[in-house]
Amino acid sequence: MPRFKVDLHNHTPLLTCDYRGSLDTTPRQIVEAALAADIDVYAVTDHFSVDFCARLAGAADEVAAETGRRLLVAPGAELKVRHGDDEVHVLALLPPEHAANSFAALTGILGLTTPVAPVCELHRVTVAYDPREVFRIIEALGGLGIVAHIDRAFGTYRLLDSPFADILLSSEHVRAAEVIDYRHAEMLRGYNLSIVSSSDSHSNAEIGRRRAHLEMDELSFEALRDAFASPVALAV
Repeated sequence: MPRFKVDLHNHTPLLTCDYRGSLDTTPRQIVEAALAADIDVYAVTDHFSVDFCARLAGAADEVAAETGRRLLVAPGAELKVRHGDDEVHVLALLPPEHAANSFAALTGILGLTTPVAPVCELHRVTVAYDPREVFRIIEALGGLGIVAHIDRAFGTYRLLDSPFADILLSSEHVRAAEVIDYRHAEMLRGYNLSIVSSSDSHSNAEIGRRRAHLEMDELSFEALRDAFASPVALAV
């Protein structure tokens, strides 16, 4: 089966107050940077917004038509979900053909309006909800949910160290967890999920700084989602 290089956590200039690269960065430049980093699947995961996804997909189509090199753009968003004393960052990847409608449905269920907040406030938004239910909703919408940077420290707090992490990772709807340091993958081996590493890029220079290799039937969103149906440890 073909193996593809995937980077499933990336931010764009849409969120001007959260982006570390040039705010003049174009969708085509992002596509070219991802291909230059040898990435096959690039997920767009701006905080609480899918507004940049269609522009990136269009740029990827243009580059593919001109060069024959295809980048699969997986639309999605990063959601900060507060549950008691815990905060879970969820990467919600959604089917490209109706990503905007699926995102509107998801945010509506969470009690949010679209747009969720002014652009410069999106990366600060947090919604109070049971994250296990958020993962169930994403799956029901035909998407793929990933626990983002479970080993990232926010001051003295790290989700990986919380008792709730065990409850969350044991949920049947949580298919994958992302680690920043792949050495922490060993701490997740006992769960029925896949382990991925991604760049969490906020500029073109950061795209692909962390990635994973994934076996897929073809280069499509459906194949990406289906590849996570069974647990795999994704090689970096």
